[in-house]
Amino acid sequence: MEALKSMNEGLKVYSELSVAERESRLLRSGVEATLTPSGKRFVDTYASDATEKGHRQCYKILVYHLTVLHISLLGAGLGMRAAADNYSEAVRIANAESNTTGGRVRGELRGVMKLLQRIAVRTLYSLGLDSGEVLLRAMGNRRYVVEGVTPLVKTSGQRLPEPYRSAALALERKLALEQPDRSGLLMGMDPEFIILRESTGRVVPASRYLPTDGVAGCDAGPPGTRGAFPVAELRPQPRGEPRALLAQLMSAAALADRLIADRSLRWRAGGMPLTGWALGGHLHFSGVTLTAPLLRALDNYLALPMLLLEDVRAGARRPRYGVLGDFRTQPHGGFEYRTLPSFLVSPVIAKGAVYLAHLIVSHYEDLTQRPLDREDLHIAYYSGDKSPLRAAIPPLLAQLRSLGGYEIAAPYIEPLFDYIAAERTWDESRDIRELWCSKVKV
Repeated sequence: MEALKSMNEGLKVYSELSVAERESRLLRSGVEATLTPSGKRFVDTYASDATEKGHRQCYKILVYHLTVLHISLLGAGLGMRAAADNYSEAVRIANAESNTTGGRVRGELRGVMKLLQRIAVRTLYSLGLDSGEVLLRAMGNRRYVVEGVTPLVKTSGQRLPEPYRSAALALERKLALEQPDRSGLLMGMDPEFIILRESTGRVVPASRYLPTDGVAGCDAGPPGTRGAFPVAELRPQPRGEPRALLAQLMSAAALADRLIADRSLRWRAGGMPLTGWALGGHLHFSGVTLTAPLLRALDNYLALPMLLLEDVRAGARRPRYGVLGDFRTQPHGGFEYRTLPSFLVSPVIAKGAVYLAHLIVSHYEDLTQRPLDREDLHIAYYSGDKSPLRAAIPPLLAQLRSLGGYEIAAPYIEPLFDYIAAERTWDESRDIRELWCSKVKV
């Protein structure tokens, strides 16, 4: 089965990392981990000093191809039996993917389960894996540390154990229903920007001008920022072709320009155009099944080149935001790729990002290079050291140019690679309003 062939494609990468390197890679990716003896001693001391014995709870989480299959509560501290019962119910709800709404306690527990799922999936993915078992320990205050990782390994001649086998069969059936030419692919986005009063250097809440819904709207800001729904978003209608999607994006920008009546206000985009204001350029896909190879193709062929174009300030959003493989599944069955910063910095960057993303998702099975698996380049990505990353671009570009349909996307993608070759980067202090609200051609 094809899904099994690609199961844990980075197992060799994982096996060649020392325990200390695995721990460092997780920390670099924003995951707390204690895999080494020194890390374990720290956690044991922390837990013994904790006033709430419930902090010692541990969870075993089974993951197959980026999907959590089961969560087991392994232990609870003294006097935590009632809480353990509630957690068991929450686990049952999470494992059944129930949409049933409950009371405050049940809602909180469901939130905990979602957090555990997110940490477990990111843990495996950051280590080059996508299937296996993760052991997490609760530290209190919604903090969880990784204490163990066991990759799923299929032994020749033996069947996968449950629940992995059922998950593998379900994934195979889903992949078999896809259109081979990806004719059913739909792509959307919701890139963010902030509205700035330059005379004061203060962000003006987008909610003063934009509704919470609609193609030009407002959304919550990063933790620590002020104001109700301070961030502006453009949410063009999804389309099957990049050109049509970009036309919708231009229309959304024009609407935002009309609604934000104060012409003295500036628009800023990028990764972190103002200290503390981390912005994203989220891309949405449906009509294609999310798999680990697809996610890794987006990281290596899209996120890596985009990092080379970033203003140096954009690196401050990682690892809280912008981590490799950051995704969120959507109720409609598609997924959202959340790694990129806001590409609204310029129409040229936005056009290149959209065409490149569409090309990658359409042909990801043919895009097999994984430079970011290398420890030195993984470190460089998170530290923002662009020099070693630039050397990885020519082989990626050569493979992209060999894809069917590249000639159509080339006029939009090639300028990005020309900028990278010239070591040009975008400027996050630039006002993007005029760029988007003049007569821009798709």
